[in-house]
Amino acid sequence: MKPGRRQTLKVKRETDIAYLLTDGDEEAFLHKKEALHDYEPGEKIDVFIYTDHQNRLTASTKVNMISVGSAAFLEINQVKPDLGVFLFYGMVKDLLLFKKELPDLRKLWPKPGDKMFVRMKAEEHRLYAAIPKRKDIQSYFPKTTDKLSDGDEAQAWVVYIEEKGFVSYTTEGHEIFIHNDNTRNPHRLGESLNVKITYRIDDKKYHGTLIEQKEIQMDKDAQRIYDYLKAQGGTMPFTDKSDKDEIRKVFSMSKSAFKRGLGALYKARRVRLEKDKTILQKYD
Repeated sequence: MKPGRRQTLKVKRETDIAYLLTDGDEEAFLHKKEALHDYEPGEKIDVFIYTDHQNRLTASTKVNMISVGSAAFLEINQVKPDLGVFLFYGMVKDLLLFKKELPDLRKLWPKPGDKMFVRMKAEEHRLYAAIPKRKDIQSYFPKTTDKLSDGDEAQAWVVYIEEKGFVSYTTEGHEIFIHNDNTRNPHRLGESLNVKITYRIDDKKYHGTLIEQKEIQMDKDAQRIYDYLKAQGGTMPFTDKSDKDEIRKVFSMSKSAFKRGLGALYKARRVRLEKDKTILQKYD
């Protein structure tokens, strides 16, 4: 009997406050307040298995939002600085995300009501939450053909905080990176954001901004070039002399539009133009 998974168990016997369920080897405790009706010995029930505060195998008829081997956005119920954060996943007992999984700076921790994208893991029959590694995270989202376009707005939640910015995800699994230059405020893990898409890398990865377009004083083409430069580490092998077909292939714009956008960035002192490359100014 493995905690963190749904199983079909058989009713073994009834007590004053609970039903004892069995898989033939072990027993689990199902409180009568969770019974969907009166059960008879031998009846089979679909339940979720977890351990209670005394580490006893416990069964629940409630719907679990996550199980071992899966991941989901879960809402923060409680924050305890000495332990970490507790997330609601459908059971009476919340799921703990240890503080070792969280940033050292407390101001970057999520707050109650925020949502964290976590996977469930089991250690010695106890269930915990863990933040998936970035290289693995897409495997937890369902495959979707939905695509975002430049200018679209999307609701996303902060999942990773990096030196140059932070990475957020929509519930559909779109990854949206927001560079520090494209926000006016610091953000915490689990925070909900309304992000405007500025640049599409592929069907699942995008760049976005939290600043109004007029505030950045860039048109759509300049913003696309600007975000591409940041995605490439601050340097790109494209200038106003580059081949028009290569420009269209990479930026999905005409050469004249590219030159106007690049010119706007140059006038705003955002880029430095060299013979065979363009460099983002003050990029860190």
